[in-house]
Amino acid sequence: GAQASVSRRRDAPLSGRLPAAMKSVARLALLSALAWAQARAWQVRGRRLRQGTRVAKRHEALLFARTSNRHRSSERAGARLVEEMKVVHKTAYWGQMSLGSPPQPFKVIFDTGSGNLIVPASSCTDAGCSPHRKYNAKASTTSASVQNEKGEGSSEITFGTGQVSGDFYRDNLCIGQSLCFDANFIAAERMSAEPFSEIPFDGIMGLGFKDLSMGNGFNIVDDLASSPELPSGGHQFSFFVSDGQDSEVTFGGYRADRLASDIVWAPVKVESWWQVAIDDITFNNVPKSLCNGQCQVAVDTGTSMLAGPSDLVDKLSNMVNAKDDCSNFDQLPTLGFQIGDTILNLRPDDYMDKSASGCSFSIMALDVPPPKGPVFIFGDPFLRRFVTIYDRSKPAVGFAVARHSGAEDKVAASTLIARVHGDKAGSAPVSSSRAGSSPQTGVSLHLDGGLMTGDSDNSDSSSAPAPAADTANAAPVDAAPSRSDSEQDPMAEMRALLGGRASFLQKPRRQAANLVSVRLFRDQRR
Repeated sequence: GAQASVSRRRDAPLSGRLPAAMKSVARLALLSALAWAQARAWQVRGRRLRQGTRVAKRHEALLFARTSNRHRSSERAGARLVEEMKVVHKTAYWGQMSLGSPPQPFKVIFDTGSGNLIVPASSCTDAGCSPHRKYNAKASTTSASVQNEKGEGSSEITFGTGQVSGDFYRDNLCIGQSLCFDANFIAAERMSAEPFSEIPFDGIMGLGFKDLSMGNGFNIVDDLASSPELPSGGHQFSFFVSDGQDSEVTFGGYRADRLASDIVWAPVKVESWWQVAIDDITFNNVPKSLCNGQCQVAVDTGTSMLAGPSDLVDKLSNMVNAKDDCSNFDQLPTLGFQIGDTILNLRPDDYMDKSASGCSFSIMALDVPPPKGPVFIFGDPFLRRFVTIYDRSKPAVGFAVARHSGAEDKVAASTLIARVHGDKAGSAPVSSSRAGSSPQTGVSLHLDGGLMTGDSDNSDSSSAPAPAADTANAAPVDAAPSRSDSEQDPMAEMRALLGGRASFLQKPRRQAANLVSVRLFRDQRR
């Protein structure tokens, strides 16, 4: 039969011999064979990893997640089909760090939606590794292979799109030049072509909680909390994100000069992602009874999207009722997320896609199953409006209006953070915690940025060395309070500050400190 098929192909094209149905079957068979071959290759790799050690298996639900856009109008059925197949990649904001002695530099995204540090290994020859810098364990005098508490010495991780596998190592990690500590991480020996061959950074630094990590000693947030370079402020880090070239992540506190408002603190409800409870969703500060106290939000510094449960996204789209021709754009409401009696507002240009071709609701449908879901995802559009502060000791997430243009942002702060039914947040009594009096050292890192296709605002970012720590001229940082005896219970301070409330406001504090900043850039090309 095989010989006959070959003979026919030599005489005439196969497309001229087979009916359409058979051609479809042939295509499906070919695709199935290719998928089987790829899966088989990963199975073989898995067996090799398992020789002499156990393999940890994880799934990252948010990283490189697939999502749908089912709320598009029926007139855009064709476009909707494309959107449903689209891969929503992580926002391309990355910074420099290094591993090993002597240091081997890498570009990584700082991602609060995952919990592991992953870089390519020098032994990786996959298409997903080819464009990137690779970690060479043999070239580092401080490198060591390690296992977690379960005896696992390697891992296989699947994402919404793609997968990696690799071995566990421990080596010296430096963020900037002043913040260094020993860290456990994954050196990936396999990385799928999609999406890793096209991303403009080398690896991922997960800044989620321990349950997202490979085991004890693999969580970077815990490492930072115990770092001697951040004496009592290591349990806090923050992100300032903009469309320009001044975005940064700060370890050890936050920069008060980046804030245009008081800080709204919300306790973390699920210690996995940085996930907080939302009491309701509001239009122009009026609650709409959409949550019944059951909504959750994950603040994800690594994603470009706003997303939420499909049923709520459909309801919101219908309630907003934005016209495709943008004719009612100026009349659209602020879309708010209520935490206690405080509301964090997004403007129409935050939650709508507006272009010359028309307008559409931009919040994507993403259904995360229990126990972590259903959940909203606060990504890039939200992060540009609000500085986000992550405090491991409480644990809690702080939100403050980002200061992009000085006085204008101060005015905007009164509408972006409001009270239910329209009262300004600033008019309510403000609760605050006392700042510690001990010296604090913060590390702020500059972040480059670009699209997942590898384009970047800064064409030299791929070859530029890691920015030096600016310990002499950095702006003061508001460092996290020093730990007291009452904080032996990690929730004690949060309970005291909240006093039975769902959130509390805190005045930004300035404190002399040294910072190392990583700037972030964002490529506007599409």
